Amino acid sequence: MSILRLVSNADGPINSRCIQSVDLEINNSGEVPFEMLIHGYGIEGLFYIGLIHAGADEWVGVHDIMTNYSPFELVLVTNINNLAHTCVVFKIKNQGVLIAEYTQEDTMREN
Repeated sequence: MSILRLVSNADGPINSRCIQSVDLEINNSGEVPFEMLIHGYGIEGLFYIGLIHAGADEWVGVHDIMTNYSPFELVLVTNINNLAHTCVVFKIKNQGVLIAEYTQEDTMREN
């Protein structure tokens, strides 16, 4: 199991006050397929849950995870033990307009 965490709050480098929604683009650059469980946590607890399958050399999109300008944490959990072939682009949007992009390099990671 491997875990990626992206955290946004009002006073941090990823400012939740500017973020209405997040899109994810997930790439499996390896040869072994994997699943990824996606959790979105906010002030009141879990607000989003999703599950994707990423085949070998496949991109999978997850669109419009609504954060509504509130602090949040996105937790992505894979069923593989190595993140070497897991690429994630977090597309940060405000009113549908892309305002920033972050990658797996900007997350807290656990193997």
